[in-house]
Amino acid sequence: MKSIIRTGAILLTGFLSLTMYAQNNVQELVVPLSDPGKPGTLQVNIIYGSIKVSGTNAKDVIIHVSSEQKKVEDSNKNGMRKIPNNSFGITAEEDNNIVKVGTDLRNKDVVLEIQVPQNFNLKLRDVNNGNISVENVNGEMELSHVNGDITLTGISGSVIAGTTNGNVKATFKSITPDTPMSFTSFNGNVDVTFPPDTKASAKMMSGMGEIYTDFDMAMKSSPVKEEKNKEGGVYKVSIEKWMLGDINGGGPEMTFKNFNGDIFIRSK
Repeated sequence: MKSIIRTGAILLTGFLSLTMYAQNNVQELVVPLSDPGKPGTLQVNIIYGSIKVSGTNAKDVIIHVSSEQKKVEDSNKNGMRKIPNNSFGITAEEDNNIVKVGTDLRNKDVVLEIQVPQNFNLKLRDVNNGNISVENVNGEMELSHVNGDITLTGISGSVIAGTTNGNVKATFKSITPDTPMSFTSFNGNVDVTFPPDTKASAKMMSGMGEIYTDFDMAMKSSPVKEEKNKEGGVYKVSIEKWMLGDINGGGPEMTFKNFNGDIFIRSK
């Protein structure tokens, strides 16, 4: 396991766990990989803030981090003046080309701009006060948000992306053959652009919105899924019906689902 952080003239090696003090300025963390040139995985988990990942020709993972303290109404307490708390802590671990990044911040938003080699897998999780964006990366991507957008640009590989309150938008350069994918939101649009020769079996559902495509999609009949449950003397029946359609003769299952918002399945 190894990690490197550079802040000015400081150079540290070993497990990285450093608290940095800054006021809206950017700090850089450089994390070398155990096996440069081979695919790796980036795992990021934050509660407040934004995550932006870009694929580059670099051999290392380079993290630019900054923070912004949330506004607090009370500036004084018990006759004492409040000193702005601009400190923040972030950790990064590397083990066998797996890089884990996290922070325990609760009172401020963190902004992470991370450069990775182009062939890299991503597991990104965010909750509030920011968005997730990825560009120019080739790999398996698992992206989860609660209150924010997920935007993927010029990517290749496979994606499972879901947010509760926000839009999901993805533009693919190429996809991994025979690999299922999923794009979901509750309150927001789902907008995905595939290469024109993509083979897929689309599984679609929009509760309050519409579904649009410019693919020549062959629609299929959808079986109705019925679930019955009797608990506490209450009898409940749920019925769920999906729209199904084959793109270019069909292929792996691609799920598109939201409740408030439209679904767009585009040909590049």
